[in-house]
Amino acid sequence: MRGLTGFTLGLGFQTRTMARSVDTYFTLATTPMTTAVLLSMMLYSGRTDLASYAVVAPTLMALWIAALSFAGEMISDDRDNGRLELLVASPVSPASLVFGRLCGAMLVSLPAFGLAIATAGLVFGHWITVHHPVVFVLAALATALATAATATALSALFIAAPGARIVQNTLSMPVFLLSGVVVPLAFLPLWAAVPGRLLYLSWGADLFRDALTPGPVEHAAARLAAVLLLGALALAFGTHTMNRFLRRARAEGSLSRV
Repeated sequence: MRGLTGFTLGLGFQTRTMARSVDTYFTLATTPMTTAVLLSMMLYSGRTDLASYAVVAPTLMALWIAALSFAGEMISDDRDNGRLELLVASPVSPASLVFGRLCGAMLVSLPAFGLAIATAGLVFGHWITVHHPVVFVLAALATALATAATATALSALFIAAPGARIVQNTLSMPVFLLSGVVVPLAFLPLWAAVPGRLLYLSWGADLFRDALTPGPVEHAAARLAAVLLLGALALAFGTHTMNRFLRRARAEGSLSRV
């Protein structure tokens, strides 16, 4: 019950906060430009069959970049604005509160899918058809939840080890490469494809691409479960790390120095 209450409060707080902030929509603003660059490469090289890749990649990139940004800045902003001590002192679970807030951040990033499809159609005249809308929607929801869960784990690491934020900006391109967001894992060498399967984005990217193709989507339920399972493992790690650090911070009185 504490976890559900914390999640609900975090989700509501974040959505209200973001609605009043212009900075919230910067990630969305880059989606049409990224789509235009990738799609022009596909179309003018004669690979119209790969056009769906240029729509999937920018949307997943927007989700991950937003997650990194919010995971890195959320705790710092709370501390600077005097909210961190109040949040920790509240009876709700801090990890569920952070997870709820990050799910709110994903709500703002999900429209990137529509922006990418609109850019492909309006700018290039190449309209993408969603042949399996149910799989597409479920993949979007599962990937967004897994992204928020992974960002919760990152946020916990940034709290417990502030120096870890140094590598925050370096986590974008390696993850995009290893997860096959632009280039599917089937085209990568074995040493890169194997660890890529440990990243939820690789499963989500494959599901999105299959949802945009006419053929049947094989093992859709199992692949959705893989996305959610990897997200759940990340959330469990983040919850354990955050709770352990906060217990130590309370005992040592070092919360204000986080």
